[in-house]
Amino acid sequence: MDLCVNNRYRSLNKLQAMKFKFCSDGDCPLWALAALHALGSLPSTLFRTLLQHVMEEQPDDGIMEILKDTSLSSRDECARAAAVIRWVVQQACACACGGAQLTRDLLVLGVPRAHASALADAVDNYRPEHVAHVEANGFMINKLTDVSASADPEGTVDMITLTMLSDDVFTGEQKKRELLVEKSQVKTLLEELKKAYKKMEEIDE
Repeated sequence: MDLCVNNRYRSLNKLQAMKFKFCSDGDCPLWALAALHALGSLPSTLFRTLLQHVMEEQPDDGIMEILKDTSLSSRDECARAAAVIRWVVQQACACACGGAQLTRDLLVLGVPRAHASALADAVDNYRPEHVAHVEANGFMINKLTDVSASADPEGTVDMITLTMLSDDVFTGEQKKRELLVEKSQVKTLLEELKKAYKKMEEIDE
């Protein structure tokens, strides 16, 4: 049994070291390989149902219903299945990897042909939406929506808590980040931002 497990991970590591278009011509992460291989055990019709559910961004609870009679019925396995589907589609679009090329890459990775074709169709169907989104939000990592500062958090001296709220461009999820910063560093940061703003204005002229 241990030998079979070792051989399986040895095979996954070998595939991980190969280069794939949908991975920016780099390696495929081991977690994604393992998740794709797990999905390969699903009947093709069930996989397409799951794929459609994920692409339509329906509630994740529905994934557990779809996979309830399979070996991937646990909450963790369902989450992993949804994550790798979203990851493959987003990666393929971001790397300009068309459906035909994605199919070839996935077949090399050992994904069943029916599953690879289904993912390729999803990528080709999603691409116009992705392109429109990139054109509207190009070169933007996150949209900063709000910034606030609170002075001298308890137990500190000459420090402030800088709170930043941002919207992820690709997922739409709002993220909150808090930084503990020295007041002197804040002044330096503001000066640097003023310089950057001035440079951007010069470029626009």
